[in-house]
Amino acid sequence: MKNTSSFTSWLFLILLVVIWGASFVAIKIAIVDIGPAWLAAARLAIATLLMIGYAKIVNIRPPQGAYEWRIALILGIVGTSVPFALIGWASLFVPSGIAGLMMATHPMLVLILAIVLLPEEPPTWPRIMGLIIGFIGVALVIMGRTLAPQTDVITPQFDFSLIAYGALLLGALGYAINNVVSRRATSITHATRGYGALLTATPAAIIFATMSEEFPNISNFHLESTAAIIYLAVLPTWIATLLLYQLIAQTSSGFVALSNYLVPATAIILGAILLGEQLTMLQYLGFGAILIGIGVTQGIIRRKPKAKE
Repeated sequence: MKNTSSFTSWLFLILLVVIWGASFVAIKIAIVDIGPAWLAAARLAIATLLMIGYAKIVNIRPPQGAYEWRIALILGIVGTSVPFALIGWASLFVPSGIAGLMMATHPMLVLILAIVLLPEEPPTWPRIMGLIIGFIGVALVIMGRTLAPQTDVITPQFDFSLIAYGALLLGALGYAINNVVSRRATSITHATRGYGALLTATPAAIIFATMSEEFPNISNFHLESTAAIIYLAVLPTWIATLLLYQLIAQTSSGFVALSNYLVPATAIILGAILLGEQLTMLQYLGFGAILIGIGVTQGIIRRKPKAKE
């Protein structure tokens, strides 16, 4: 039986939450010197090189056969490189805390996809109510953008912030597709799925960056942005993947799903501490509604049964 209360399991979960939460701050710092497309390509390329070396040491096999490579392409392009680029671009126009907060929609989007693609997981009234509550929260977060301070956010003549929220939702959708596809590809080990995702995501990200942005002038990089790029490559993109596999093996996907509540809060706190970001009260209320919606859909928040007379 898997132990979800061991010290090691909780330590791994806390490490993942901090690593993923800090990644949104790191993105905000890195895009000062590098475009979002090249940022995605750079972090993926470094992480892939590290993964190739690690895979040879511990004998993780790459995908084999047409089916496994098709899965790897979906996980790598739709579920990895595209969300990386979208979140990076959106971070040009919104605070890092908002980027992390919008990722809280991920489990709700997973549920919607599961209703369509996983017939063995039919919709229930609690799940439907949770989705409604959660998306009311998303609406509150987006409406609160017009009240948010704009001190450290790029403010061009055209208000790109609304499009940025859409990009963040698309990024969360990419992660949700990654989740659902992974749940259907049970014949492929977690490690091989992650390895294949990196192997396919990197060339796709490099091709997209080459077509959409000029190559960055590395000689002009600041120390902070360089450190942020290295952090994004080594910790959230590579180490976190290895920790995730280990945690799933030790516990369960339900235990790992606790990160859906903790990562957005961590991103908001770190954004406030490290970057001086502030969210509006409406956005905090929206965040609370999103968490309640997740809790209802996951069965964590449920109505107490009536006592028998």
